[in-house]
Amino acid sequence: MILSRRVALNGQQLDELDERIVIRSINPGVPNETLSETQRMGGAGSRLTGQHWNSLDVIVVYAINVPKTDMETRRNIFDMVNAWAKAGGWLTINYMPGKRAYIDKTLLPASGDLWQWTNEFTITFRAYNVPFWQDEEAQKAVKQLSNGTMNVHVNGTERTVLNASLKNVSGQSIKDISIGCGKYTLKFSGINLGASATLVISHGTDGLLTAKVGSTSVYSKITGADDLYADPGDRTVSITATRALEVTVESYGRYV
Repeated sequence: MILSRRVALNGQQLDELDERIVIRSINPGVPNETLSETQRMGGAGSRLTGQHWNSLDVIVVYAINVPKTDMETRRNIFDMVNAWAKAGGWLTINYMPGKRAYIDKTLLPASGDLWQWTNEFTITFRAYNVPFWQDEEAQKAVKQLSNGTMNVHVNGTERTVLNASLKNVSGQSIKDISIGCGKYTLKFSGINLGASATLVISHGTDGLLTAKVGSTSVYSKITGADDLYADPGDRTVSITATRALEVTVESYGRYV
């Protein structure tokens, strides 16, 4: 039976572990937020001074459709679900096509008294590093240039980060390269990117920036901003280099 609410972890559907698993509810959640403020003069009002997204909890509630007289089977299914959930990874929900959340920690339920066959079990999937739902597929733009700009569309409702690959197509080494979006610019000084070599700027599931040429990190050569951030909408990316590059820019939208 195909349920109206379905959840998968790393492509494995929960209800396909055993047909007797019944998903009662799925709450996609909203990121936990910390706000800082300062009081205004005059005895009334405050001013927002800071905002930080901390973590995202996705809550799944399920039941086991097995009679209470068969407690061994109920326990086996319960353990099977816990093993599935504990792995973490990419979580998807059937009614949110094209979006996924990366789960860093799973809070597992206690079994309680399995004789109580109407009991429900609650799993909390928590995203710490990137506390948002994200696009499964990137918005992509490609252009060949040395000094100039290119446009990329950024989906979502919150600021995200851009990935980029910059391939040297000039035939000669390029000493310095910079790439920026809005007020955020990454400057690579003394990178000496060889002919046909590619500088890859990317982010792992932990959301952290990496910069490599081949297998060699060039992170230490970065000055300027701490990352290449972009807000939702149509954005302009600027490139500065002494010779021609083929530039590919990707954005994965983030959602609350």
